[in-house]
Amino acid sequence: AIGAKEVPAAPGAAAAPAAAAAGAASAMTAQLVEPGNLYPSVPSSKPVDWVKIGILALGAVAGYYFFNNTDPGRAVVATALSMISFVKDQLGHIHIHEAERGLLETICLLFTSIVCVPLVVKGVPGGNAVLGYLLGGAIVGPYALGLISDVNNIKHLAEIGVVLLLFNIGLELSLDRLQSMAKFVFGMGTAQVVFTLLGVAGVAMAVAGLPGPGAIILGGSLAMSSTAVAIQVLEERGEMGSRHGRAIFSVLLLQDLAVVVLLMLIPLLAPSPDGSSGGFARIAQALALAAVKAVAAIVGIIAGGRILVRPLYKKISEFANAEIFAATTLLMVLGTSFLTQLAGLSLALGAFLAGLLIAETEYALQVESDIAPYKGLLMGLFFMSVGMEISVQLFLQKWKEVLAAIVVLIVGKVAVMAAVGPLFGLPRLASLRSGLLLAPGGEFAFVAFGEAVSRGVLPANVCNLLYVVVALSMALTPYLAELGSRLGSVLESSDLKTLQPQEEEMKELKDHVIIAGYGRVGQIIAQMLSEQLIPFVALDVSSARVSVGKKKDVPVYFGDAGSYSVMHLVGAERAACAIIALDTPGANYRAVYTMSKHFPHVKTYVRAHDITNAVNLERAGATAVVPETLEPSLQLAAAVLREMEFNTEEVSSIVDEFRRKHLADLQLLSASSGTSLGYGFEKQKKEGGTAGAGSGSGISSGEGTSILTPAPA
Repeated sequence: AIGAKEVPAAPGAAAAPAAAAAGAASAMTAQLVEPGNLYPSVPSSKPVDWVKIGILALGAVAGYYFFNNTDPGRAVVATALSMISFVKDQLGHIHIHEAERGLLETICLLFTSIVCVPLVVKGVPGGNAVLGYLLGGAIVGPYALGLISDVNNIKHLAEIGVVLLLFNIGLELSLDRLQSMAKFVFGMGTAQVVFTLLGVAGVAMAVAGLPGPGAIILGGSLAMSSTAVAIQVLEERGEMGSRHGRAIFSVLLLQDLAVVVLLMLIPLLAPSPDGSSGGFARIAQALALAAVKAVAAIVGIIAGGRILVRPLYKKISEFANAEIFAATTLLMVLGTSFLTQLAGLSLALGAFLAGLLIAETEYALQVESDIAPYKGLLMGLFFMSVGMEISVQLFLQKWKEVLAAIVVLIVGKVAVMAAVGPLFGLPRLASLRSGLLLAPGGEFAFVAFGEAVSRGVLPANVCNLLYVVVALSMALTPYLAELGSRLGSVLESSDLKTLQPQEEEMKELKDHVIIAGYGRVGQIIAQMLSEQLIPFVALDVSSARVSVGKKKDVPVYFGDAGSYSVMHLVGAERAACAIIALDTPGANYRAVYTMSKHFPHVKTYVRAHDITNAVNLERAGATAVVPETLEPSLQLAAAVLREMEFNTEEVSSIVDEFRRKHLADLQLLSASSGTSLGYGFEKQKKEGGTAGAGSGSGISSGEGTSILTPAPA
């Protein structure tokens, strides 16, 4: 917290009480005590009970046989259908004005969500909120109760949820970090889309007998994945900053750009009145024009935003009105999204760019807080709109074809990522886990299939079946994520050799952070870096800690940070900096000495056990040292000052002044009283007596971080 950038408070927002901060800190500490909880700030997803799933699957098969092949079962189905028809008829006789209908549909959606989401989360093995919303949408949609008849109106509003989701992701990134991901975005993302398109198109032509233009549109549509569902599942599982999480996000970002190309291809590939489709020259010309428009729009938004965003927010914040501040944020998001849509790009891409621009300002944290309520509600509405596309009747009629198509889609897309990922430096296991979350279809397929049917590129009966395939595959995403986690625990055995860093995995690392020590401090630092998508590698000599981290796909390896060969393997010579937080003073000293001797250009930040140890570490070459007993005391004092109604600037100034002037006085008091006062001071014994209470040597600093040094003997 020392020297951290001061974030302006929200206009009109009150400062958070210190008691709330203390409660949050206590909760985090309690979670850290629990072994295996590597991501305390992110709620862990509920583990899947595979035995219960097996029992439910057998029950579903038995139920299907009973309701379709026995007379009592058919009678039950007929009775249920007649009751549903009766309810629909009764509702149809009620005259409702258009405004009242909108209100009634809103009530239905809210009631369904508060019933279905808790039922699925609590009652379904591995169930989560996404599945609950999908189920709720299927129930009230036009293919079941029919309480929501006009799904398109719902979709337009629900799409804003996806817009705010991408905006939130942009807030957590920066343009510099995005540039560091360029290889994954434009290399791996392009390869995934192209190879999946070719594979699906080939299967469609060979098995379904589709013509070339229709097969290309079908392949491109199914190559896309659901940005909303995949990112939501990653965030719920705390895996957004993992290797496979970063890879998934990179591919999804490229897919948002590829959407533009596919939407332009549909009319170009549509048959003309004479039965022919557009020629190659016409298609190439249209794609080149689309690329120019996309580049111009993105560059223009970024350039204009960098000039206007900060002054705009500074001016708005001067009004000290929280509502106007939030309205400005919504205007920025929706306005930028509208501009990208005018340029032929997606709404979500515009929101992402707006997030990137605001992330570079000091208002990012408040903006993120302002949009959180809107994002959560609208994302739920989006998932319900996807559930409305599920036709239970069509699934029952064509269940064999639907299940076969889902299996082929998932297996094929996983195979593509397993082959493509390693070509761009992604480990095999991370490639498989990325493929499992990218394997389901995406929401773009609903748009593309509808457009393709209206243009005569794809037959309507095929697209109706594919609606069910895509929607059900999206519902499987949480289970595929859990399967990837189980797969990781199987493939990553407890053998130490498999836990050690491999040169092939590390050769692409550059400007990363090395965390030596993966205990509680190291885990918190890793979590913070993960949330900001900053690449890092962690080392620890506890195989248990490393194994638990591997199950979460965290880049943690077994190795001694005091060994030159180990540090060389994790790319220390290319690292941005190193953080050392090992269990013993001796291990810390060896790691610092190794870094200063072999990698002197890499800055080293160390957590020291006490003040004497801190001095030794600084002399060994540490850039900055923080005694573990010092900073908690100052943080507690800062919390008390906030409780006594000091403002943020005053608290920061007082704490910094204390560091500069008063630590030497405390040190003298510590030496004379024979107590450490919580600062870990150790009395230095001399030959023939103890150290006197001479003048303290004050503060020794490195790169802005202060430490308390002992009095000279």
